[in-house]
Amino acid sequence: MKLQVKLAIYNALSKAVVVLAIGLILPIIVQTVVYNHIDKRLRARADKVMILIQRGGLNEIKMEQDCSFESFNILKEEFVQIVPLLTNPVNGFSVNYTNETLHIESELLNHRVLKQAFMFDNQFYELTVGEGLSAVEQLNRTINRFTLIVLIVVLIVFVFFDLYFARLALKPLNMIISKKLIKINSPTSYDFNTIPTNTSEFKLLNSSLDQLMHSLKQTFQNEREFIGNVSHELLTPLSILQTRFDNIVADEKTPEPIAEKLIESQKSIIRLTKIIRALLLISKIENKQYLRNDSLSLKDQVNEVLSEVEERIEAKKITIENQCQIDLVLHKVNRSLIHNLFFNLINNAIKYNKQEGSIIIKSVLEKDFVELSIKDSGVGMNEEELDKIFDRFKRFHSGGEEGYGLGMPIVKTICDFHGIEISFLSSPNHGTEVLLKIPVDQ
Repeated sequence: MKLQVKLAIYNALSKAVVVLAIGLILPIIVQTVVYNHIDKRLRARADKVMILIQRGGLNEIKMEQDCSFESFNILKEEFVQIVPLLTNPVNGFSVNYTNETLHIESELLNHRVLKQAFMFDNQFYELTVGEGLSAVEQLNRTINRFTLIVLIVVLIVFVFFDLYFARLALKPLNMIISKKLIKINSPTSYDFNTIPTNTSEFKLLNSSLDQLMHSLKQTFQNEREFIGNVSHELLTPLSILQTRFDNIVADEKTPEPIAEKLIESQKSIIRLTKIIRALLLISKIENKQYLRNDSLSLKDQVNEVLSEVEERIEAKKITIENQCQIDLVLHKVNRSLIHNLFFNLINNAIKYNKQEGSIIIKSVLEKDFVELSIKDSGVGMNEEELDKIFDRFKRFHSGGEEGYGLGMPIVKTICDFHGIEISFLSSPNHGTEVLLKIPVDQ
């Protein structure tokens, strides 16, 4: 999951918690404010009734025969009631506010009620003033519904705003990743241009990456130069030794035991020369000492390599199924390097194949590239071997043949030089499939 999505989700969740808290607290606040307002009105009406009683006595109020009084307005929302108390009031003359459900003319109505005891003419009475809550409850529901809708809309707006802001804030980081980290095969292809940003952390990241890659590039360049120089310096004395050994072996005066030892030494020199030439080839490719001004037919190149290894194929009785029939011409390539690439891959498919095995070669043309597949029925490789397949001097199977562990590094270097993507699919005892994605715009 991308960082900007995580940030947006985190912000959305935090705002959702706030919205939920507001949604839970707001109705309580509204209800408290409304009840306070109603209680003030009930207090005012109760004071008015008490003033009337103090001024004109209970006669000022029309009392029934049981010395009680009850009056409802036309909507039954407001009422005043006075009833005599047979005992002393429990709470004295304090004022109490409660919510009660009253049965009024066959209807059950919720009211906010003020109750207050008072004494008149040595008789205790209870004054009850009430106001209906139906309108208030309807208002509360309306306010709660409106508040919920507003909060949800606000939350959605903030989610999109957070996504936009996170994307804007992380834009320099995304540029650093896309331009400086993704598909950087070597320090030489690193982009040292500064990414514009006002965020100090991103500035530090950018400068740190540049410094690191500067050091790596210098080390990488030194290694290339060292390998190239050493290879050149070693080839000359090895050639001289090889010539001298040839002369000594050819001399009739050389004893046979010494000649045999010299021949074994020549084999070592030849092996060492091949290793040096392979390292020199890798160094030249990495230093871009080869030109890419050739054009060649993919189909013809594969057929040419198959012709070269025909004797080895027949020796192991391997069945070749060549489905590479796309007559595609590749431009801006190096013919000898592409030939070397195909030769190494097909040669490995033969070397590590089983007796009377099979090799399937096929090509599929996509929009921007052609995918070339070379699949064998050989010994295969496990995951650990696949991870180290391009390591130099790393060999996993002898195959009964001499090798130096430089074939796959050469293949990888040639692929990088031509912008070819290479991957492997393999499992032990189930063969190996090599996939090459060759760009068609070359």
